[in-house]
Amino acid sequence: MTPKAQTIIKNNVINSSYSEQDAIHALYAELEKGVQSIKNGEVYTIEDAWEEIDKI
Repeated sequence: MTPKAQTIIKNNVINSSYSEQDAIHALYAELEKGVQSIKNGEVYTIEDAWEEIDKI
């Protein structure tokens, strides 16, 4: 997860306030990370994805 997405998520959990735009941005950042890993030939398994989701 990108540092910016982590900050958004942590702030939203603490403050219990978030916008739809913040959520979309965080999801987009994670999707972008996955696409880039595919382009780089890295393996990003479903297990890795669930570990990231569980952290949220």
